[in-house]
Amino acid sequence: TILIERHKAAIKRSELSRPVRIALTAKLFTEGTTFFDYGCGCGTDVKRIKEQGFTSSGWDPYYQPNAAIEPADIVNLGYIINIIEDIEERREALTKAWELTRQVLIVSAQILVDDRRRGLMAYGDGVVTNPNTFQKYYEQEELKSYIDQVIGVDSIPVGLGIYFVFRDEIQAESFRAFRLYSPTSLPQVPAKDKSWSP
Repeated sequence: TILIERHKAAIKRSELSRPVRIALTAKLFTEGTTFFDYGCGCGTDVKRIKEQGFTSSGWDPYYQPNAAIEPADIVNLGYIINIIEDIEERREALTKAWELTRQVLIVSAQILVDDRRRGLMAYGDGVVTNPNTFQKYYEQEELKSYIDQVIGVDSIPVGLGIYFVFRDEIQAESFRAFRLYSPTSLPQVPAKDKSWSP
């Protein structure tokens, strides 16, 4: 039996993760917006959003197991579903994060890269990496289909492996229109950058 050590997949960062940065740039955070990071790892996004003046908290089964799991306007499920090897548990994580979401759920996962199998061992529907973490690599459209099917919504792609899911269809349409008429409002992914980076 392989011991999967999920917590080792947590990345220690000093800056906001790309998915949360995109949400901030897209002005989804307005006065009074609350933020919750479901599976916050080392907690960088929680800390940085708090520094921006918003109510911000997070929970993680390894790093913050005793933190309260609470609803928020914006909930982040950042690079979580790709590290859960159990298919049912993966589904539960997505469902639970959606239940906590009042306005927008940010979902991100690793996207398939060409050299994904180099030195890695197949396990379930993914691979085991060298530090004994699990990775499920998605195709961009596969990830959208998965999100839409599990929580019954039409998720909006905003970057490589990054989707926004809106509670309110009017807000979703406004966001789509905002992006359509403001091409410079969201960061673009440079061609050289099209491998996974959190």
